[in-house]
Amino acid sequence: MGTSGAGPFENDDALDFLDELEDSSPPERREKVESAMGRVIRSTDYIEAPVMAEAIAAAVVVAGSDDPECIAGERHVPRWLDEEPLDVDDRLEELATQALHRALRPDDNEWWELWDEARATDELTQRLSKFLDALGD
Repeated sequence: MGTSGAGPFENDDALDFLDELEDSSPPERREKVESAMGRVIRSTDYIEAPVMAEAIAAAVVVAGSDDPECIAGERHVPRWLDEEPLDVDDRLEELATQALHRALRPDDNEWWELWDEARATDELTQRLSKFLDALGD
């Protein structure tokens, strides 16, 4: 049975991505986080929901590394995020900000379309805005 919730880590694609990060060394984690966010930032094509879910999880990992309070109360926060957060610099913050903004764009975005069909985009916008705030946006 799959998992699907409005939280950034409450879907199977995000959870699989977090598992992949957990099995990685800290430098590899950063590379994988950057790669996941970069895929959606650079894309001019339609973005499938699984790709967007990974990018959102990556961006929230960055936000949570920078400001642990922003992920307080979120489900499925990986333990390593508290113990070995990413070293967040301006570049990583900017990538995370861009990825979250891309997630909130309704055009060419299956993830947004699915939540729009469920009439839940207001809730998602509010939740992602919390992470954008933590990133200084």
